Amino acid sequence: MRLIKSIPRGLPLPLLDELSILFSDYFVRHIKTSEIYLELNRVNWSRSHNHEQLPLLPPHLTAERVFHSDSQQSTQTILMQWEEARNREQLIDQFLAQLFQARLFGEVFERISDRGVLTLNRSEFERAFRQVWFGQYSWNQMSRDAPNTCGFQHVYIGEHRKGDVKGLHHWARYYILEKTARLALQAVLKKHHTLQLASLRFTVDNIMKRYGTIFFGIPIEFEILIFFCAFLVGGSRDVNFMIDGERTTVVCYDVATRADVLATAYFKY
Repeated sequence: MRLIKSIPRGLPLPLLDELSILFSDYFVRHIKTSEIYLELNRVNWSRSHNHEQLPLLPPHLTAERVFHSDSQQSTQTILMQWEEARNREQLIDQFLAQLFQARLFGEVFERISDRGVLTLNRSEFERAFRQVWFGQYSWNQMSRDAPNTCGFQHVYIGEHRKGDVKGLHHWARYYILEKTARLALQAVLKKHHTLQLASLRFTVDNIMKRYGTIFFGIPIEFEILIFFCAFLVGGSRDVNFMIDGERTTVVCYDVATRADVLATAYFKY
């Protein structure tokens, strides 16, 4: 894959407001009333302590229901096969092929492009997206270690580092790990009063994630695009979006030594 020499950053605030309206409208029309999102209203979120190690998500929330569309099945494939895959490039290609066909992806590109702040055509925009999410780097910037991770791996798969779970901010990955008995909920620390946004403590393979925020029920194309837009705002900072009348804050950090690769992104709560 050819690298994009310069990824435009610094989206102006009026455009950020337009994108916020776009994401909020998509949420209201396609997510808020979806079967899976409504099902989460039945989850018992009041678990300040989970001594019995009961799963958070109900057993009748089956994989067939969660991953019922082609795009969701490609999400399931990359989330389940990433760790053991010998050829991750093939997984990435298949995942992005579906994502780039998503209506929301096209709408985000057109909105940014139409406002004259983007010098990239559609093909270059797609390459920039891939570079930001799948560009390799090493967490130890001072070492000569070969690059061994990427923004997608950190945010959507999760990593074990220094005795803790790092990253792992997407609900479908949480779902997969809980259903395969690799993840055990310890406590629901906070739950948003309206949105299915919660801060949790849990273990993965008996390693602790002490505090993690996950927006349950949202498809990966929605989340990964809103995180990407936060990245395009520029710099490591908090970026606010209005979703269904509620202010949500996205925390987004670059890799310290590079401006074309995302290190982490998550909803702050």
